[in-house]
Amino acid sequence: FLGTHLWGCFIAGMSFACIDKHQWPHHVWVKQTKRATTWMIRIFFSATVAFSIPVSSLLSIDAFLKGSVMGIGPCILTKVLCAPFMGDAKFVIGWAMVGRGEFAYLIAQVSQAAGLIDQATFSICLWALLYATILAPFVFRTVLNR
Repeated sequence: FLGTHLWGCFIAGMSFACIDKHQWPHHVWVKQTKRATTWMIRIFFSATVAFSIPVSSLLSIDAFLKGSVMGIGPCILTKVLCAPFMGDAKFVIGWAMVGRGEFAYLIAQVSQAAGLIDQATFSICLWALLYATILAPFVFRTVLNR
């Protein structure tokens, strides 16, 4: 009756465009939506990965053992031992790289959903990533404080 939703978006944009106090509209938007956006991202990420975990295959001894080997070897040791000539900071740099595995959960889930890896391989990958995700912050804090 008074227009379309596009007209409303245009009017809202024009209203904010007239305010030029050092990006004040952006500051207000971030301040008002930061907490909700942060929680929505956490819920979305955890729901996409958590609901796709095959619990029976994840809790098998085979997946745990193979995941432990993959987690300690390729996920942790290769990163920790990659900078032997960095001087005193070699372990700090190595452990800082270990903690970069959050995106790998999503890649593993998408690969499993696309049929590129089976449930057993997905479970092994999850165990390997769990080692890196759980150990990295604690060990990194320890080597950083030295």
